[in-house]
Amino acid sequence: MKRLNSQNLLIASLLGLSTLFAGSYPSVKAQSEPKLGCQATVNKVLQEIRSKGVRRTWFKLYEERANENNTGNPTNRTDELHIILSAWDFTKKPTVDSRSQSIIDNIMGSKSLLKSWADRIVVNCSNTAIVGFGNDQSDWGEDYYIQSDGTTKLNKCVKPENAPSPLPWGVSVCL
Repeated sequence: MKRLNSQNLLIASLLGLSTLFAGSYPSVKAQSEPKLGCQATVNKVLQEIRSKGVRRTWFKLYEERANENNTGNPTNRTDELHIILSAWDFTKKPTVDSRSQSIIDNIMGSKSLLKSWADRIVVNCSNTAIVGFGNDQSDWGEDYYIQSDGTTKLNKCVKPENAPSPLPWGVSVCL
């Protein structure tokens, strides 16, 4: 057996200490994206819509309206938030920007994109129960209702003559 000199003793001590403490330091976790507030989330969604080429977009908040026409809301949330997408150009005389309208048609037709935005909004807006997306100056709208698991689901449309009264949660009268 080799005798330990001071250098070997120091190395052995350091190796021993590093082995001893290897499991005692907390692991460093990657920072997750900080949770945005409600207004910041809505602003980010509006910015994403504009970045796709939609001429104008804005939102309207209807407080304490979510339970007026429906029964069975699985949460205690009461607000509706509607996002309006517009192709109208008011710089000269009111006209529709056809390129912007085509983009709006594609966005409104993408249920997965609308759902992802609705889900982000309900995660960060603690009193929002319904997130609606509408094409300005038309009756085309898509409403997403919060579910008990905190995600949203696209509304089910029924014709006025087939509408139960009161309407169950997630059901809308559509023309």
